[in-house]
Amino acid sequence: MYEFHLVALNGSPSSTSRTHAIAQQAVDLAGNGEIIELGALDADALLGRKSSPDVTSALETIERSTALLFATPIYRATFSGLLKVLADLLPPRSLSGKSCILAATGGSPQHSLAIDTGLRPLIASLDGWSVPTSIYLTHEDFDDEGRLVEIKTLLLEQAIAEAKSIPGVVRV
Repeated sequence: MYEFHLVALNGSPSSTSRTHAIAQQAVDLAGNGEIIELGALDADALLGRKSSPDVTSALETIERSTALLFATPIYRATFSGLLKVLADLLPPRSLSGKSCILAATGGSPQHSLAIDTGLRPLIASLDGWSVPTSIYLTHEDFDDEGRLVEIKTLLLEQAIAEAKSIPGVVRV
């Protein structure tokens, strides 16, 4: 039996953003996990110019995880550069056997397909399994306290349930 451990990657440069809020809510709903704030990591190490303990630790945490939540703001109709530079540091097949939940925040619904056109191919390129349910959020999907509205919380719960039981993922 394995212990489900969700690692949420906050691709926003801000730890107080709506993107962070979905990462935090996912970890809370999963019952076991942690958030990696990509904006707080050493920038030169993220770009591969040097090594840094915080980036090394983040990569090791990803390796040990059973599931990942990729949370990103959508900029210019694609995922954040922070997620891109982190993905560039991951070795081939590094997401093999991992369930991946895809979540994005944007200013309008017009960019919701960025999840399917950008994030799903990224996960596939590293041999990860994207769960069927993805979550795209605008400011209207958050209440006054910054938490997801009920229907979006239900979607996030569904995605977590899929991550826990996705077929084809080998659990060791």
